[in-house]
Amino acid sequence: MYKVLIVDDEKIIRIGMRTIIDWESYGFKISEIASDGEQALQVIQEQSIDLVITDIKMPKMDGITLVKALKEQDFKGQIIMLTSYGEFDMARECLRYGVHDYLLKGTLRSTELIKTLDGVRPKLKQLERENEKEEVAENKEDLVCIEQVARKVLGNSENKIDGKAFIRGYQFLLIKYIKSKFDQEKNQDKTLINYQIAIQNIITEVMPKQDKSLVIIEGDWCLYRLPIPHETHYQEVHKISLQIQNLIKLYTNIKVIGVIGRTVYTNNDLQDSIKKCMRVTEMAFYTGYQDILKEEKINLIKSYRLKEDDTYERRLYKAMRDGEYAQAVHGLEAYIEHLRKYFVPQREVEISLDRILQQVILDYGIYLEKDRQHLAEIIEQYRKSTTLEELQVLINELIYTICTSMEQVKDKHYRKEIVEIMEYVEAHIGEKITLTFIANQVNMNESYISRLFKNETGMNIINYINIRKMEKAKELLKEKNMIVKDVAYALGFEEQSYFNRMFNKYFGVNPKEYKKCVNENINRSL
Repeated sequence: MYKVLIVDDEKIIRIGMRTIIDWESYGFKISEIASDGEQALQVIQEQSIDLVITDIKMPKMDGITLVKALKEQDFKGQIIMLTSYGEFDMARECLRYGVHDYLLKGTLRSTELIKTLDGVRPKLKQLERENEKEEVAENKEDLVCIEQVARKVLGNSENKIDGKAFIRGYQFLLIKYIKSKFDQEKNQDKTLINYQIAIQNIITEVMPKQDKSLVIIEGDWCLYRLPIPHETHYQEVHKISLQIQNLIKLYTNIKVIGVIGRTVYTNNDLQDSIKKCMRVTEMAFYTGYQDILKEEKINLIKSYRLKEDDTYERRLYKAMRDGEYAQAVHGLEAYIEHLRKYFVPQREVEISLDRILQQVILDYGIYLEKDRQHLAEIIEQYRKSTTLEELQVLINELIYTICTSMEQVKDKHYRKEIVEIMEYVEAHIGEKITLTFIANQVNMNESYISRLFKNETGMNIINYINIRKMEKAKELLKEKNMIVKDVAYALGFEEQSYFNRMFNKYFGVNPKEYKKCVNENINRSL
């Protein structure tokens, strides 16, 4: 349907031109009207017009001046003049400026107008074909440039990118393949290339008329040129992007996050947009992977100073030492909110939380001795997690399990005989403690106190003795002047090798490695 602009200062002529024929049945549509040449130029600047039908004599800017201005602006459409009696010389003058024809508006009939439209239609079709050829050529050139830029940026290439201007603006959807630590180890060589056909088929399903060449895949990244490159249509762009993201998840069984970039006009714009979108994908670690993100969220990412981590970690460790579950969880929540405030990069957060998890297990794994399977399940789920919320829930669960076990061990509300046994162990922690010694201390036989202790505390008495000795060993190993051999003898072990095996059994590392780890953490916090 060709767009028509009617230009005349007389309202009756404008109305008459609208109603003289059924324009759309002849392949034309009156898109706009104007009362003078200045208004007509403004309309043509704001939208595409194929045919201008203009009067010659008008205020402000007449038809001849309008025709000259359109020629200077290289107007690609066609022009038909409306004349009155006595204006034929001026109308013929306009033909020299490329006007297709002129019509006498005082006696104009529908048949004359239709005949003139039939004559102008082939010219408009020819222009349409030429524009299509130019657009295809321009698009191909643009796509080559776009692909070069995208592959360099997504592949972290340091090669220089030229600043060639595109013919028109483009907008893109950047998709990232999200992998947990477990996924990375399980499928080390798998990238989005493995899902290329599926992704292209999904995009074709959502946008049937789109060319597959609009999809660029590099490693764990996919860049798709959206068909609507205007922010004013964001709701439609968002809908299309969300459909693509959800269908990829559904049909490939992988986790992805999409970011909609701004409209770009040059290679440098595209390079900058892709880099910012890549940064924004990390925000899904905080927000989850259900919705589509926007490039402008880059403004929410703030600079961050790592030194503040130590304060939160020290509070958490102190609460754990005291067996205060509520305080420990509150400390972790405060730390997580601190990270959310700055949208700290995912990798830095993972390093920090991994350190906390390892330190908690190292220091308090002894209390999980009776439920190692549960600990293994928590660690496995932790390694499969991809959001901060998932990691926080699992660390909370670990803290709760440990604090509950610590409370059982240190509970003073047991019956008198159990409390007496616990006090004896604490008082003689530096000695070799046997079941016989304890039985003599409380005047009970060994089998009876073993059953009693197990029923009351949930653990056997020998395991309790070992836990208390290993807890004391940790305290002594933190002292700079204490070597492993001295710690072993201070706790009643006759052989250092047996102490080493016992420590490794409860903490997963030997005493020397533990002491080194503690010293490194102390130095890091200074």
